[in-house]
Amino acid sequence: MNLIRWLSIAGRHTKMYLDQQFAPLGINCSQHMYIIKICEHPGISQEQFLDLFYLHPSNITRGLGSLIKSGFITKNASQQDKRTYCLYPTPKAYAVYDKILAILRETQEQLLSPLSEEDAGKFGEMLQEIALQSVSMTQEK
Repeated sequence: MNLIRWLSIAGRHTKMYLDQQFAPLGINCSQHMYIIKICEHPGISQEQFLDLFYLHPSNITRGLGSLIKSGFITKNASQQDKRTYCLYPTPKAYAVYDKILAILRETQEQLLSPLSEEDAGKFGEMLQEIALQSVSMTQEK
């Protein structure tokens, strides 16, 4: 088994597929997760994304900046702490929210279709463990 190779192939091709699916919505596969979280948690702070997505702060800033520029979200200073910024969905974000969730659901169903429901559940749990192990390996240094 060549785990690294297959994780890389699956990740790369899934991103390419999602980019194709999301293109008509005006977003790409790296932006959908921000729209989902901001629509589900209006007013979430930019700092809270660090613990949610395990991304470098500069990647989060760049991703959010692109969504602000394209009109999906707004960024306002917090009433409690003017150094903190809160993020809010615009009507444009709400308009694509359900479509994003549908695309993700359909893609997941397609990816897991070769597996039984029980195996799909076990695979999801194992993949999460592997991902979290990978995160811990990069944070040990």
